Amino acid sequence: MPPSERTSAPADSRRKIWAEYGMDSYDALVVGGSAAGLSAALILGRSGRRTLVCDDGRPRNAAARAVHGFLTREGVEPHELLRLAREDVARYPSVTVRDVHVASAKPYEEGFVISAGGNAATFGRTLLLAAGMYDDLPQIAGLDRFWGRAAFSCPYCDAWEFRNKRIAVIGEPGRGRELAAVLEQWSDDVWICEESSVARIDGSDVPEIVGYDGSRRTSDAIFVSAPLRLRHPLVDQLGLQVRGDGEIEVDECGRTSIPGCYAAGDAVTTAHQLILASASGIRAAMAINEDLPVRSSGPD
Repeated sequence: MPPSERTSAPADSRRKIWAEYGMDSYDALVVGGSAAGLSAALILGRSGRRTLVCDDGRPRNAAARAVHGFLTREGVEPHELLRLAREDVARYPSVTVRDVHVASAKPYEEGFVISAGGNAATFGRTLLLAAGMYDDLPQIAGLDRFWGRAAFSCPYCDAWEFRNKRIAVIGEPGRGRELAAVLEQWSDDVWICEESSVARIDGSDVPEIVGYDGSRRTSDAIFVSAPLRLRHPLVDQLGLQVRGDGEIEVDECGRTSIPGCYAAGDAVTTAHQLILASASGIRAAMAINEDLPVRSSGPD
């Protein structure tokens, strides 16, 4: 009898059924292993939920030199924060973390099936999307060389280090002016350069913006007003509702438009900070645990 005809069995029995057909089974599948995903996994582990975290190693802050605004971890390197987070999660035996890319996800019976890393399909009763967003940077030659060390997007993350210094803002007129107005809290020397007028960025230690008109101007830091895009195509694959700003539509607990599917992190928060992404992951994990049936055997 195929698994699809036997999903009314108790959870423990159902896991045995999936195993017979070569399919691992979990209470929760988490796509994305940064602040939101690992925070969710921590709560799910402490709730005794069998959880799989899949991460392809592409956090939005990968190029950053330090994390700011995260209490007790101010100034820590991003990769060190993730290492410490994984250590925390590893205390809970019901949680597994795999360094794999999730290629597809679809609703299946009373849950979801994902395909990850060339392995056999994996079943989960719930699915949490926490793969985040990425900065859709303008195609300006030289910008990538400074990204994370002298070129940024978030003033609350990086402007302090350039207070009272020369700051350039690259962006289209409206968004650029809004960002420049915020940055004036940190410096009186803020100037705006329209994205379409920038030919390239020269320099080695300090960026020099070169315009198509031949102009050159040096700044200690560049802040780019770039739109954010959803990192993972699973949102489209699953047909989730998306807000006007491009982020995933969720309720206050992280539930998406598809029952059993949740979202957390930068893809749902209107303000983008690691500590807020972490908090949204925790809230979604609480909802997952409360929406799932109570295990009669209790936590492992």
